[in-house]
Amino acid sequence: MGASAKRKREKQKDFRKPKLKVGKAKAKADNFTNTSFKSKAITLAAQSLHTTAPSPTYLFTHHLSLLTHHSATTRKESLSYLKTHLPAALSITTPTTPNAISNLPTTSSLISSLLPLILDPSASVRAQLLTLLAHLPHTHLVLHTRKILLFINSAMTHISSDIRADSTKFLDWLLRASGEEVFSAGGWGVCLRGLCGCLGFGGATGGSGGSSVIVPKVQDGRVALPHLAVLAKVLEVGLAKPVGGEGEVGMGDKRRPDGLHVSYEAHKLPSRSNVYVSLGLFDTLGSVSKEGVLREAEPEDRDSRIRYLIGGAGRGVFDSLTLGLGRLKKGGGEMGRAAGKVLVALEAADREGVAV
Repeated sequence: MGASAKRKREKQKDFRKPKLKVGKAKAKADNFTNTSFKSKAITLAAQSLHTTAPSPTYLFTHHLSLLTHHSATTRKESLSYLKTHLPAALSITTPTTPNAISNLPTTSSLISSLLPLILDPSASVRAQLLTLLAHLPHTHLVLHTRKILLFINSAMTHISSDIRADSTKFLDWLLRASGEEVFSAGGWGVCLRGLCGCLGFGGATGGSGGSSVIVPKVQDGRVALPHLAVLAKVLEVGLAKPVGGEGEVGMGDKRRPDGLHVSYEAHKLPSRSNVYVSLGLFDTLGSVSKEGVLREAEPEDRDSRIRYLIGGAGRGVFDSLTLGLGRLKKGGGEMGRAAGKVLVALEAADREGVAV
């Protein structure tokens, strides 16, 4: 009888729920196997035994090569390294600084590696690139202004809205770095057409009328406001009146400088290159239209820019900007005030265009 009760209790043991107590570990199973282990040493298959660090020249070349890496994080980290070390190395104002090194990559190769990142799909990479460019000495960039403007124009006409939104940030930086040099060799028309597209003022025709304009929606104001600010800066730099020298009156007064001949203005040295380009003396046959009329030269000074914008090839862009900005101004608000300021500059250029 007793043995029978014992066997019954053993059979029920497997189905009995164990009682857990606070502070005591749960009992381990009968088939528990301990898989933990301890190691006193870590062995690497291969490791560098060099006692000297890589040279700065090697590091710059290495990080420039990583700018084409498929990982956006790697591209951003390489730009961060270049931002930290490259400006001091390129500095020419203090050649005796301990950070100045020799055998750096040429400025041309450096620009060629950095510019494609203006079209990078990652917003963080574009932001890091803009920070790096802002820290570079301007003297190293002036000679490459035309090449930089090509990539900025590609960004302003890019299919991605995010890249278009950041494109004017690079144009703003280029204006601060190169100034009026941006508008040479067709840059005036490129900047205005690109900004016109970024603002959504499309469908401009070549004449004075018939322009269909797509005005940005109100919810796109955060995107349109930076574009309007850069457009105002483009007009300010491109249409600014040159300041006269000492003893010389302003541009509005046609009197001669003090103490000089009355025909001084007609015989003084020109202030810009390619003064006689409008005559077409050294142009190719491609510069003459099918009708036999000489095409207008690319605007290089203030007066030619006004002529281009008011009565030349840029009249369609002027009409689109005027109509689009007028509609934005009527909308009021912060965007309306910004559009009104730009519209004032365009109207002033229109008034001067009659007398130019």
